[in-house]
Amino acid sequence: MNKKQGGVSHHDAIGMGLVFWNGAATAAMPSGVLIFLITFFIKEKSNGLKAQSKEKLLADRDIKMLNFDIMNYTFNTTGDFEMKATTFFGLEEVLAAELRKLGAQDAEPFKRGVSFKGDLGFLYKANLCLRTALRILVPFHKFTAANEQELYDGIKKYNWEEFLKLEDTLAIEAVANSEHFTHSLYVEQKTKDAICDQFRDKYNARPSVDLKSPTIRIYVHIFKEEVSLSLDSSGDILYKRGYREDIVEAPIKEVLAAGIVLISDWQPHLPLIDGMCGSGTLAIEAALYANNIPGGIFRKDFGFMRWKNYDAALYETIHEAALNRIKENDVHILANDISDKSLNIARHNVGVAKVDDVITFSRKSFFDIVVDKPMGTILLNPPYDERMKKEDIVSFYKQIGDKLKKDFAGWTCWIITSNLDAAKFIGLRPTRKITLFNGSLECRLFKFEMYAGTKKIHKLQPKEQE
Repeated sequence: MNKKQGGVSHHDAIGMGLVFWNGAATAAMPSGVLIFLITFFIKEKSNGLKAQSKEKLLADRDIKMLNFDIMNYTFNTTGDFEMKATTFFGLEEVLAAELRKLGAQDAEPFKRGVSFKGDLGFLYKANLCLRTALRILVPFHKFTAANEQELYDGIKKYNWEEFLKLEDTLAIEAVANSEHFTHSLYVEQKTKDAICDQFRDKYNARPSVDLKSPTIRIYVHIFKEEVSLSLDSSGDILYKRGYREDIVEAPIKEVLAAGIVLISDWQPHLPLIDGMCGSGTLAIEAALYANNIPGGIFRKDFGFMRWKNYDAALYETIHEAALNRIKENDVHILANDISDKSLNIARHNVGVAKVDDVITFSRKSFFDIVVDKPMGTILLNPPYDERMKKEDIVSFYKQIGDKLKKDFAGWTCWIITSNLDAAKFIGLRPTRKITLFNGSLECRLFKFEMYAGTKKIHKLQPKEQE
């Protein structure tokens, strides 16, 4: 449709605009047309910027993070230094909020992580207390490499005696996103060879490799030709909390479970139901959050404990302070499952996590749960049908929606699933949709607000997808 603007059609104005911006004479151009053209092109530029997705913005930040000037961190460094916390896709802003609350400086999200600054004590604190972090990395060196020889030379030139002694052990983990380096295992091998060859040239001996508990774990990240080296301060990945000794099929990772609890904005004075609890991870992470129990409180080991600058007294101070901040709130969490096996596993894990005083159990179908409170939060991790087979998965998801409408007026429900086709049959309009990953499965976390009274569910207007 050609809308007239100052006597000129929308289509004609665009054409005139091309001439205008190419430097043609504008003296005869009506002022109304000129104003319209300027407004039009500014608006188009603005719309183009707004069209960038969240993933694209985070990817841009990721590239930016590779370009910052990495501080020359060594074990002699004092004061603040650069760190990066990694996480699952979709939890970047949640992790950034955690870091800021914990006291981090300059926390800035990028794709699957957050950069920040802090001192040695904060590094200990981040590993101990963060709920949605996978690893805490300390960048210390970067260079460019377009082939394997440049990679080898760039690594070998670094003075590895800053971090390693001959009798120490090392492990390498690499992630490559580059046309020059397509196999991460090969990058790990070349990195190990370069480090060991530096020691062999000087001492005719080399440090050993220990994949389980190395003195130093080195993280290599390659983006195009940019090679970044970091120390992994965490050791075992941080979702290994130490309380989950037994699991059911298709478990949800602790970091993801904690992220869902934080995203839900559940208020601990209200009841929470983990309606299909499996091994109890969602319920346990909710209980830890409700009473301010650090995510890493049950871990006996972190990677930084084997560094030669490890300050045991400082860590003990940090640990003791975290223990003193634990609360004893009156919390009511129900962990429910239809399976005896799942409930037995959940009970065991809850006991190990020492939150059995706030979590109660029930064995029944979710569709038989009855509540007597007017408000609360439900967390559901139903079968996805990828790894857990269930007859008529569509009918099952439809039952979930029917149950929520019938018996949970006034409650808020969060459902995570990778089966987006089945999720449509829940029959409710979500007020939020968030992309997350459970292992390799791309999922959506849906929020359903079950309004009580006269407000009809089908009239809800969904917010934009995140």
